Amino acid sequence: MKKCILLFIVIVISLSTKAQKNKVYTSIDEALLNKDSVYKLNLSEQKLQSLPKEIRLFKNLEVLNLSRNKLQKFPRALRKNKHLKELNLNFNKIYRVRFSARKFERLEKLSMVENRINVFPNSLLGLKNLKNLNLAKNNIKKISHNIDKLNKLEVVIFYQNKINGIPKSFYQLRQLKEFDFYYNSISTIDTSIKNLKKLERIFLSFNEIKELPNTLCELPKLRYLYLQKNILNSLPLCISQLDSLERIDIQNNEFLYFPTEILSLNNIEEIDISNNKLSSLPNELLNLKNLNLLMIRDNPLLFKGLNKDRNYSIIEALQAKKVIVKYLED
Repeated sequence: MKKCILLFIVIVISLSTKAQKNKVYTSIDEALLNKDSVYKLNLSEQKLQSLPKEIRLFKNLEVLNLSRNKLQKFPRALRKNKHLKELNLNFNKIYRVRFSARKFERLEKLSMVENRINVFPNSLLGLKNLKNLNLAKNNIKKISHNIDKLNKLEVVIFYQNKINGIPKSFYQLRQLKEFDFYYNSISTIDTSIKNLKKLERIFLSFNEIKELPNTLCELPKLRYLYLQKNILNSLPLCISQLDSLERIDIQNNEFLYFPTEILSLNNIEEIDISNNKLSSLPNELLNLKNLNLLMIRDNPLLFKGLNKDRNYSIIEALQAKKVIVKYLED
């Protein structure tokens, strides 16, 4: 009986602690009433130009949201919050990022979307436990050649910057599962991409890529490949070896022919090859058992000339197999 009572007490305490850890405080005044139990704090949209001094009192703080304020510098005052794991500084006016990384040694996730950062902040390179870095919508032109020091990174996002090249050291981030370089000026992908064996998602749309390396095919876990709006007219033949690939987006490129390499991808679910220069569809599309969505809009030659009727027949056969085919303008 005593054991049951003791077990019950332990369970109650455990649930209470978990509930407290999940509670999100939304004001300093509220948090000060229970400062030792503050794990998550949301101070977004409060027009802050600097951090409230009281924030250093929250010794157990793990997650802090400071988005949509008016901060201009990285808040070094957070060095007192030694348990901080996640920091959101999105949509501020930050232009200077200087801090002692050893004071933020537990930080795992850092997001600074749409600030005024022009140079990759070298202070970040000391964040030894960083797993997720989001620097989207800044004005960064170059990535540090020492980025491989962030060897625990799993997700890195440079969406909409001004980057024109990826340093070779980037391809040493062997824990990476996702990288996003949408809307930059990248023209080449190094063969060293083969090192990123854990990579699952690649976002390279809206760049200036003319050719992909064959070593891309050495990524056994790759599931999503987004290459919209580049200058591609072919894919590596070995793409057919990417057995885990589920989605491929190659719309707005220079394809004259449907890439036959895709037709061997047994797990492919979605293909977008809209806005290219295709004139025919391959019959082998009907053999893709897991295909759910085929997007072929803005390929006007598909529905003109000798192949017109044949292409319509393939579309109808796909639709009969419950595949959604998008070929008309919405």
